[in-house]
Amino acid sequence: MGNYFLSTEMDKTGAVLVQEGDLNKIWTLQFDGSCATSGCGAGVMLISPEEEVIPLSFELQFFNTNNTAEYESLLLGMQAAKERGIKNLKVQGDAELVVNQVKRIYQVKNERLRHYRNAVWDSIEEFDAFSIRAIPRAQNDMANSLAVSASLMLPHP
Repeated sequence: MGNYFLSTEMDKTGAVLVQEGDLNKIWTLQFDGSCATSGCGAGVMLISPEEEVIPLSFELQFFNTNNTAEYESLLLGMQAAKERGIKNLKVQGDAELVVNQVKRIYQVKNERLRHYRNAVWDSIEEFDAFSIRAIPRAQNDMANSLAVSASLMLPHP
């Protein structure tokens, strides 16, 4: 993909403008990560242009922080989209830090988070059209519920 969002313009709301791809076939990806004392989880909602919803949740079985869980959920959602042949993706999440690091609005000072951000950038290359923006937590409640439920799963024996 030659012209992805990092080389395009933003509108006044901070949404990224992308002109590539069939705009009638844009899928929405909502993501959220959650960490609790019992573990961490990732929640993803893939929403088709016809508003069909594919809910996905993932138990993260390795050490995470809230920020790395957010990045994990974003990357897992992008991978799920690619596996389904989705080429045009509008990403929404309430993790303002992650969204703004991906958009180069915030610097990434933490080396571990820099690796995650770079992995997202690499993954973006596989889409024809891509945008990402922060949304209020109240608009991300389904992805949050999936992430929280995955974080509360008991370890397997």
